[in-house]
Amino acid sequence: MRLKAGRSRMWIQMFKHRNTISPEGLPKLKRKNEGGHRVYYDEAKNRYHSVTNVVGSIDQKGLDEWKERVGKDVADHVAMKSAIIGTKLHKIVESHLANEKSEEENIFAKAHFNNIEPLLTNIDLINGLETKLCSKRLGLAGTVDCIAQYNGVDSIIDFKTSSKKKKDEWIKKYFLQTTAYSIMWEELTGIKCTQIVILITGEDGSREEYIRNRDDYVEELEEVIAKYNE
Repeated sequence: MRLKAGRSRMWIQMFKHRNTISPEGLPKLKRKNEGGHRVYYDEAKNRYHSVTNVVGSIDQKGLDEWKERVGKDVADHVAMKSAIIGTKLHKIVESHLANEKSEEENIFAKAHFNNIEPLLTNIDLINGLETKLCSKRLGLAGTVDCIAQYNGVDSIIDFKTSSKKKKDEWIKKYFLQTTAYSIMWEELTGIKCTQIVILITGEDGSREEYIRNRDDYVEELEEVIAKYNE
């Protein structure tokens, strides 16, 4: 990374992009909704399940119980609010990492960005942002937030929002999701990238950084996929 002085004399981080793999060299994936489930198709009409849906299935029982407790209207409102803020935060982060100015004005998304921004300084040598990936081996596809070095190590990086500080056991699906992206990236490019990083910003002001090795989650991911396919 390098820094430059802006007109306001404030120092702004500039992120380096290496683009080892051109986006044109990756499969062209189209997302569809089939029977309420998100799926992807590549140019050869191969069908892939959404990695988000598959790994999210491990929390389905708890989610259903929560919906039963709070009621459908409340559950739908919370889910919609979370999705909107999460999407807006991702756009701000993507612009920031692309060395572009974000036009997003949502105060909640901007607050989340200000909270997570100190962790973004650990990112460098970016290979891709919001990159669609797939794996014939896993039968999965999805969009990874960031492929770059984190603390000097090639990594798969995902950004998350939360209402409060998380415990490790609550976010197993995040580790499985990034593990899947790591396998997809290696399958498509031949580049091994085993460090997975989850960065979470919470409404309570918490800021969390999880750094793991994808090889610790491959077996469990395969079990979750097998169960989902049943």
